[in-house]
Amino acid sequence: MSRSLDDWPQRLLHVPTMTSHEWQEGHRYGTHVQPRYNAISYTWGRYELRSAHEQPNVKPIGIDGVTWAVPRIDETHFTVAQFETLIRRSTETITFKGNNPAFTTNRKPTEFVWLDIACINQTPDHPQKAQEIGRQAQIFKKATKVLIWLNRSNRELIETATEDIAQAAASAAGDITNINPGQYRWKGIPGSGSLRSFEMCKRWVTSRATTLRLNLQHFLTSSPSVTIPNSTLTGHEPWLTSAIANIKSLTEDRWFSSLWTLQEAFLCQWAYLVSQEVEAIHQDSPQLHTIFSSCKTLSTLCKRSIASKTVLGLPTTSIELELIKLLERTGLAALEAENPMALYTVASNRVTLRPEDRIYGIMQVFGFRLGISDPDIPRNSAPMDLPELELQLGQQLIKRYPLMSQLHVHTLPTGFGQAWRVTNSSRIPELVSKVNFNILRSTMGQHTSLCDLSWENIAGTCWGLFSGKLTPFEKLQKAWFAADSRIGRGKKSRSIQQVALDSTDLIPDQTFTEDPREDLPRNHRQHRLAAEMANYFRPARLTAMVLLLGRFTDDQHTDEWWEFSGGPIPDMTGDRFLIGMILVRQEDCITGFWRRLGICIWDLSQPMVGDAGQKNALLEGESTDWVHHEGICG
Repeated sequence: MSRSLDDWPQRLLHVPTMTSHEWQEGHRYGTHVQPRYNAISYTWGRYELRSAHEQPNVKPIGIDGVTWAVPRIDETHFTVAQFETLIRRSTETITFKGNNPAFTTNRKPTEFVWLDIACINQTPDHPQKAQEIGRQAQIFKKATKVLIWLNRSNRELIETATEDIAQAAASAAGDITNINPGQYRWKGIPGSGSLRSFEMCKRWVTSRATTLRLNLQHFLTSSPSVTIPNSTLTGHEPWLTSAIANIKSLTEDRWFSSLWTLQEAFLCQWAYLVSQEVEAIHQDSPQLHTIFSSCKTLSTLCKRSIASKTVLGLPTTSIELELIKLLERTGLAALEAENPMALYTVASNRVTLRPEDRIYGIMQVFGFRLGISDPDIPRNSAPMDLPELELQLGQQLIKRYPLMSQLHVHTLPTGFGQAWRVTNSSRIPELVSKVNFNILRSTMGQHTSLCDLSWENIAGTCWGLFSGKLTPFEKLQKAWFAADSRIGRGKKSRSIQQVALDSTDLIPDQTFTEDPREDLPRNHRQHRLAAEMANYFRPARLTAMVLLLGRFTDDQHTDEWWEFSGGPIPDMTGDRFLIGMILVRQEDCITGFWRRLGICIWDLSQPMVGDAGQKNALLEGESTDWVHHEGICG
């Protein structure tokens, strides 16, 4: 039957009768065919009363049509009455106006809801339970509306904290860019009533360019720039204190520490927040995305301030670092970026009962069904442990998303031959934001893989394999510098390239002027790092090459996009980057193994021509300096 489900849930709860209906042929649930349904995200696993002797007077919520024992929940977490109110509220029709994508224009009542304890078989080790857990992305993406129940937080706290976090982000952007946030309270823009950042409003407008063509022309050509200069924070800005206090207050709710809610947060950023009072949802109710986008703005501004201070030799304030660490620990900034690679690191900070759930709890953001959730796995197969699941995740990433699989750096040295795959100590460097990879929607740009990546077990170790074009790192480093010199950029101006290195035993600490494992801004410091790397490799008898991984082109500025939006706007060009993986090998090495050292990008959207007007073939990845090679890396 699972082969005929398509993207429909195995079960849906019919709320008027509180009956769980199993899927039938034709996508039928009871007498309803292809019904619209909502979904609820909440946390309860840590509060299940597993023994009959624990609080014996507590009863489970009444659900008909199930063959399993519905879990009993500790009433200090939530009561059955609260739970029932939430379920019935989840089907209520919302009156709205505007273009918020969280709503549907279909005003018909929604009688069904997807709720895990009513729609997933709760029998331990039941094969249907594992398989349905592996379909969470499909289930939540198909839902008409998603509610997030913060059952430990009251309504006033949620609304105040959400608004104050958004206000802090708007104030921060205004302080540094001299933009008056009040100018951009756009009517009809999702979340703009909560003062979303200028950049998010701009993205929303450009995504609707066909109907807002005149607004777009004025917005992109007449509005002040949001480019942030080398500005610094004093540490006394009121919005810093406000942001930290409100983020701490909001994320004290257990929902923000649960591992299983992590992928739901990633998949459903337009979900609505519901308090412990279980109030009715209205069009101005707090949404998850308002929090994510505000936190991304706060994180970016603090990191740019710290980078500026590093250049100027100024000390970093403790409150800047506190805010950045808070956002990283809670995962809020990573979630807004919509880069699924960031979730694995975030998962290490979330609470779970089983170590292997650190993979099961996030695999659906990639569309994977790993381990026991794989419908094709033999029923008598032994369960996989965490290391086995981590390896399987790396293998599937490199198979389905070869380019994205390498957009990370290791913060700790990896095991022998294992640097080709993401680990729980990987982080997503700042440069990845330039080539933002989004597997949920295509508006973030087009990614083209320019090499073949795979894996193979060699002498008991699973190594990465590559087949693609290599060029010496030193040649590319000189081309980067020459290109910037030709453009006429000053010493403090942007660099064409950005490099981020892994933590590795190949290069001793303090080899370079600055720590290459940190995010260095795109300026003269990148050229200094690249030059120092090239100078280090030669006497260290290391052969350093760059593997051409792929190309990124910004969809929003391609010919196809401008055709869709009604024609190009003068002086607007698209982003174009090439992406490379830095590989090194000891010159006296006879095994032929390459070691992954890091990743790099370089910008092709600036003029890269010589005196005769020709393209720079090396930087375009098209010259004879790029030679096809096949090898083993790790």
